[in-house]
Amino acid sequence: MKKGEILKLGFIASVAAIISYLVAGALFNSPEKRATKVPTVDKINISLPDIKNESSYQSFLNPGALDATQPIQIGDTKNTNPFQ
Repeated sequence: MKKGEILKLGFIASVAAIISYLVAGALFNSPEKRATKVPTVDKINISLPDIKNESSYQSFLNPGALDATQPIQIGDTKNTNPFQ
């Protein structure tokens, strides 16, 4: 390549870079314009109510119901790991 051709190629590349920079700036918003307020959620309260002693729960809970969180023993076996 001759020196003149390299200069022409460099000039064309720099003009194309400037044009693409201006077009991209027009198409895409700047970060300052993109600032968006995002709603936040309050922290979840992890304290559970005392349903045995609170009167508002006694109106719809059955006090004689089985407690599903308690282990249930079926039969008189002492095997704690039956699938071994």
